[in-house]
Amino acid sequence: MKELLTSVEPYSFTFSAFLIGIFLTKELSLEEQGSVGNWLQLVGLTMQTYSSQSSTVNSKKNKEKNNQDDLELVKKAIRKMEEELTNIAKSN
Repeated sequence: MKELLTSVEPYSFTFSAFLIGIFLTKELSLEEQGSVGNWLQLVGLTMQTYSSQSSTVNSKKNKEKNNQDDLELVKKAIRKMEEELTNIAKSN
């Protein structure tokens, strides 16, 4: 399924949805169109909600990791400065 989604260019992907919508409109009654349309919207909203929350959680994890990496980099720089200051103090 992933290969199918990543291999179709955006215009064709969008156009296929349009064609399916037009086909279903001709085949279904107004009530059926409403039911199927609402169902498809719910599927889409469910996927968007899951994707958004996953993105939010991953962003927070990445931010925490980046903060930890930055902290380690600062600690390493401080250790180097301390070493240099110690060497300078010894040489005087």
